Amino acid sequence: MNTTLFDRSGRLFANPSFVEGMSRTFDILGNQDIYNEDLTPEEADRKALFSDWASVGDHLISAAEKFTADVRE
Repeated sequence: MNTTLFDRSGRLFANPSFVEGMSRTFDILGNQDIYNEDLTPEEADRKALFSDWASVGDHLISAAEKFTADVRE
């Protein structure tokens, strides 16, 4: 199975390290919230659409691999 499967869905979320996560405890105003930002809305849409279709492709490949494994059993 593809190890990168479902990795594409977190593109718009912050991915803090452990230390950053601990420091967020004291960040009452939310100043540390930094997300993946794009220069234009069109660029964000293009990247999101690509990510969505790439994820669909990952799911199709995973389903085909599972089907092939099931048929061989």
